[in-house]
Amino acid sequence: MKRTITLLVVVLSLATANDAMAWGRWAHNFITYTADKHLNPEVKTKVEKYLGSPMIEHCCWMDEIRRPIRRKNHPDHAKMQAYRPSLRWHHMVVDEKFRVSDKRSSKGSGDMLPNLEKCIENLRNYRNMTDSAVAINLKYVIHMMQDMHCPSHIYYTEFPDCFEPTVKGGRKRDQMTIYYEGKKTSYHAVWDGESLLVLYPEFGEDYELFRKMLDKYSARQRSKICAGTLNDWASDAGKRCHPIYDKIQPGDHIDKKFIIGYRKISEGQAMRSAYRLAHILNTTLK
Repeated sequence: MKRTITLLVVVLSLATANDAMAWGRWAHNFITYTADKHLNPEVKTKVEKYLGSPMIEHCCWMDEIRRPIRRKNHPDHAKMQAYRPSLRWHHMVVDEKFRVSDKRSSKGSGDMLPNLEKCIENLRNYRNMTDSAVAINLKYVIHMMQDMHCPSHIYYTEFPDCFEPTVKGGRKRDQMTIYYEGKKTSYHAVWDGESLLVLYPEFGEDYELFRKMLDKYSARQRSKICAGTLNDWASDAGKRCHPIYDKIQPGDHIDKKFIIGYRKISEGQAMRSAYRLAHILNTTLK
């Protein structure tokens, strides 16, 4: 007999975590678009059945739900309160040896991994869940699998400022105030909005052109990328993304050349995110 798991129970059974958008809407869409190309046909059908539409239309849901939650005058404010814990499921923490850490920032951010694990565990039992419960867990997994690979969504215990209260001027490492192309902004915003799009300006925002350029890993290479556990992937992401903090300080002026200098990180993390997301869905919804 099909066991009923209500939407509210699934949401509230997970822990808590931060509130910065990872990758930005275009990058989330591109990564999801690419992951979709690597889904097994039967899994793709199941994903779209539970979500009610193509996966790309749901990859930013975790960012979008924060608007009505934060704004009390929003017409959906009361209805969305059940999702309040997920406001902070956007960051993970690694220590000096790039091992997953249980340290949390002052606002509780750094809870992504245990919640992502819980959602994946739920999906493994999808046949015994209600359709709405499957859908909500899919939305969480689709988004968090991408956030865990985003360069500016990894906190490092070696940088104490990642764990101090955010203050005006951007005290947190990822939120430090810098100047990009002469405009005052946060380092986080640069990586969300610019890190992929500036690499191939001639492509505009065409997902397929970007995919043809970046999605060139062999089946053997993709298999190697997808080997291991979530903790292995988190450690791998921490190690690969660490260099973006090597040559930056609050108040620095940077431009597109700076971002292009780290193109291997942007491109590599986007593709690892896409391949691993497809792998998780192919193995949990088979």
